[in-house]
Amino acid sequence: MGIAAQSLESLGFGIGLYSYADAARFIGGKPAQLRRWLKGYGPRHDGQPAHAPLWTSQLAEIGIDGLGFRDLIEARFIQTFAATGVPLKVIRHTIEELRQRLGVQYPFTSTRFKTDGRRIFMELLGESGGSSLVDVARRQDVMKRVIAPSLRSGVELGMDDMAARWFPVHGSREVVLDPDRRFGQPILTRFGVPTAAIVDSLRPRGSNARHVARIYEIPEAAVHVAVAYERQIAS
Repeated sequence: MGIAAQSLESLGFGIGLYSYADAARFIGGKPAQLRRWLKGYGPRHDGQPAHAPLWTSQLAEIGIDGLGFRDLIEARFIQTFAATGVPLKVIRHTIEELRQRLGVQYPFTSTRFKTDGRRIFMELLGESGGSSLVDVARRQDVMKRVIAPSLRSGVELGMDDMAARWFPVHGSREVVLDPDRRFGQPILTRFGVPTAAIVDSLRPRGSNARHVARIYEIPEAAVHVAVAYERQIAS
């Protein structure tokens, strides 16, 4: 991350920095899938992919191949759409329509998606065709998983109605992804220590939670919080 991190730091952007592999760990899915969404896919013509990216990454303008924080949160919604069986062409059309009608770059996390966005999404999903019982059941599942408040829980919006930080453990604020801290990597909220660093410190033989807690000058309970979170995303 060295050069990329220095580039972001020198520009003063608190936009987060995630590889496709890290993003896939945090939100589910596969790195190759996330790359297709952000880079496009299919046979290239004149240097361009046959299927354009779903949107342009926050990091594109500074030449870094990866995701920013707002990309990560938006991709979390897209991942749920895709996992529930919504065709990619419908997802693409939804993004384009929502951006145009709501006037926001990252529509799924905006406040307006709860009202206008929900209606637009249902319209587009209805236009996609298919009326079998399986299709109806699938669409109901989409509504439960994507539109439900649970997918939005833990995501805090800033004054610009954009995602500002994410507390990924349900019902807890002990772990946070905040683009203004540690480039958006998961950290212990109170102490700023990356959860991955804590788990790495536990790997050497003879190391234990008490020892690691002393190293980072944090409570032993905080070590267990970090371990639990890393196990959660590993599964």
